[in-house]
Amino acid sequence: MLYKFTKLADRLTQLGFSEANQRGIQIIKRDLSHEEQADRLDFRDDGIYLNIDGQEYKGYMYLKFKVQIAQYGLPKFHITNCSKVREERAANRFNGKYFWCNSNLVSIEDRPSGRIVDDQVLDLCNYCRRESDIDEFNNTEGFRDLLDAQEVDEPQTEIQLDMFGRPLDWDNISKAYRQEQNYTCEKCGFGGDMLENRTDREFIHTDHIVAWELANMRRNNLQCLCILCHSEKDEVHRRNFSKHGMQKRIKRFIDKYKDKLEELGNEYFEE
Repeated sequence: MLYKFTKLADRLTQLGFSEANQRGIQIIKRDLSHEEQADRLDFRDDGIYLNIDGQEYKGYMYLKFKVQIAQYGLPKFHITNCSKVREERAANRFNGKYFWCNSNLVSIEDRPSGRIVDDQVLDLCNYCRRESDIDEFNNTEGFRDLLDAQEVDEPQTEIQLDMFGRPLDWDNISKAYRQEQNYTCEKCGFGGDMLENRTDREFIHTDHIVAWELANMRRNNLQCLCILCHSEKDEVHRRNFSKHGMQKRIKRFIDKYKDKLEELGNEYFEE
């Protein structure tokens, strides 16, 4: 199966992508109220998901317009519908002021001066941190690092398909395959009914068996792997999963499901 995207740049612009940032990663920014009214947002425990043409993108929301930044400082960013956000909604201080974004840096407009403060790193809202039990990041830089790590880069081929070197609809392909396998690791057997909640499906990945055949979406080149088995697949994956954010996620997975992993005899599990 060969994918060709000769008008990729135009399509990304149409979908709302801006130019690549310094990391070469495309960034999306959208008016949150507009997307929410269009029923394209899904608030979850680990982030706010935006649906664009059937594909989900994970991001956060932040207050685009802030009164007197010099006096009160920059706003916090939110990854879920926390009690602070609900308070803003109840006080009619929400609609039209918040943006959805997946970037490491944002621009804030100071009001009433109208001055734009560009390329700012925002801290995570304390309410979101407590109510989501998040400890892998504390600012938008850390959020973006974790977002990058959640889709581990495979070795690049000469065929450039998307920013990760895969077909543009990889997220949908991955989700459909994991659903077909009932979110169960095909190596150790973890998953399915063992998962305590839908959020923990993040611990189940879709892997290319032959890693360099990124364009090969046939079922015989895909497999479901839990994050632990995926991280130990080979030396390339061990390097990719050695990032701090990924190591914390692996530890969180092991801490939560160590009894199940031991019961299944997962060869990579160690107390």
